[in-house]
Amino acid sequence: MTWEPTAGLLGVLAVLLVLVVLGAGLAAWGRRRRVRSPEEHHVTSEGGPDVARWIDEGRKLFTLWQERIERLSELQSQLAGMAHEVGELQAQVGRIDALRDELRRLREETERVRSERDALRQAMSRIVELAHQAQIAREA
Repeated sequence: MTWEPTAGLLGVLAVLLVLVVLGAGLAAWGRRRRVRSPEEHHVTSEGGPDVARWIDEGRKLFTLWQERIERLSELQSQLAGMAHEVGELQAQVGRIDALRDELRRLREETERVRSERDALRQAMSRIVELAHQAQIAREA
């Protein structure tokens, strides 16, 4: 079974879409919760809503970086797989080159054998001709 890049990208996009929808839902839920309970602002610090906003942005950045790190790990894994495939392809190219060299050697050998065969045919033809002439000379 081979891994299809398109299918993988669609899967990643689907996961990201789900995460975005969940994030938006959690953000809306958090806003409603903050509106209902203003005493939470006392927990933050003197900055009040600004500090809470910074914390929220920090969490979002942290989540984004976690997702990017996970994606980087996936890409590194894919790259390692591709490097392995490239190594296998290079080995196959080496075997093909060796077969090509062997084929070249066999063609040269075949040509040499053909040349020897042609020389033997000529010699046999000459022997037959001489034998035929000798027979004609004996009969005469």
